[in-house]
Amino acid sequence: MNLLDKLKLLFGARAGGDPNALWLYVKCARCGAPLAVRVDLRNELSVDYDNGGYVLHKEMMDGKCFTLMHARVRFDNRRSIVEQTVEKGAFITREEYEAMTNSKIPNPNN
Repeated sequence: MNLLDKLKLLFGARAGGDPNALWLYVKCARCGAPLAVRVDLRNELSVDYDNGGYVLHKEMMDGKCFTLMHARVRFDNRRSIVEQTVEKGAFITREEYEAMTNSKIPNPNN
């Protein structure tokens, strides 16, 4: 599995035929609550004038301890993920999210 495949697992697949949607899966560092967040790639990205490409600043709050997390994701010009960080949390895979919530998310690519 190459780096790009690992990043796709980390950030989830593009949602059900919608090439403009991306799911982020995050776990709160304080209470461990999992969170799934949809990103609209058409409206939520900003142009990154310093580095080229795009950048996403996303604030998220879990439903257990209500910790406010902040994600910063950089994209290249083709809107492929280049770098990601999250404050007060950690990125998890879709599979980890499903295991933590005991729920199966329908595969959007089927």
